[in-house]
Amino acid sequence: MFNRRSFLKASGTLAGMGLLSSFGCSSRILSAAKSKYPQIGLQTYTLNFLFNAKDANTADVLKQIAAIGVKELETATGTPEGLYYGHKPKEFAKMVNDHGLKWIGNHYQGLPRQAANTSTTNRRINLRDDLQQIVDDSAAGGCSWVICSSSAESNMDEIKRTTEIFAKAGELSAAQQMKFAYHNHQSEFTKIDGVSAYDYVLGQTNKDQVFMEVDLAWATEAGMDPVEMFKQYPGRFPLWHVKDIDRSSGRPCPVGQGKVDFKRIFEQSALSGVQHTFIEQDGAKTIEDPASSVKWMQANLV
Repeated sequence: MFNRRSFLKASGTLAGMGLLSSFGCSSRILSAAKSKYPQIGLQTYTLNFLFNAKDANTADVLKQIAAIGVKELETATGTPEGLYYGHKPKEFAKMVNDHGLKWIGNHYQGLPRQAANTSTTNRRINLRDDLQQIVDDSAAGGCSWVICSSSAESNMDEIKRTTEIFAKAGELSAAQQMKFAYHNHQSEFTKIDGVSAYDYVLGQTNKDQVFMEVDLAWATEAGMDPVEMFKQYPGRFPLWHVKDIDRSSGRPCPVGQGKVDFKRIFEQSALSGVQHTFIEQDGAKTIEDPASSVKWMQANLV
């Protein structure tokens, strides 16, 4: 059997013979073997100012993303050009793949908030009204995840309706060999009638179909300890937003420059079941912002 020991022995032999560098994939295999954490990803919302710029070229932006060391992408809806930056799912997926990237999933709205319920113009696609289309689009793009960006949860009725939508989303996603997750901000941790939306959703849904994409910064800002969250619901956090918060302004900043204790959190990552980590920085001004985050993670975490 070719196990880890035999692999290391063989690698040592190849290195001694001066042959290791002649195999194009060998350095990548060794790097992967040493890495404790998932490949670095990016939530493209961070760079919407590039994707949505006048005369923006989606392929060119993807090329810039690949150049800073990102390997996986999570996208977000709601751009002026429509879903997937104005492209069909298969077309966008091909562009992503052509640049050596992998498209993991897209953000969608859950239960629309009350103000959105009354508007019929410029309606955002959402899980309540468009679930089957969302799941079909994700499958067509080769995504492995359907992700809710946010959902109404200001009272118990909204929390229960949100939970029902999430349960159905988990079922339909599973039927297409995908999984479903919901992303937190801060309000999901506020208790209403003695329970938070966070606890209610995770407590009332199938643990194999409904997961959480934990935003490490907003959870921290809400007074939560991500490590304790992992202990409470082990394996329910396969997706992470790696976001930092500036200590003085309270706004997102490049990873490693703020208050979030990433090293401690990553050291306990096995509890969470993490599979994908996405840098996100709301309000980023240039691509150098996520590039700085990638460099810090490469030096300190991966």
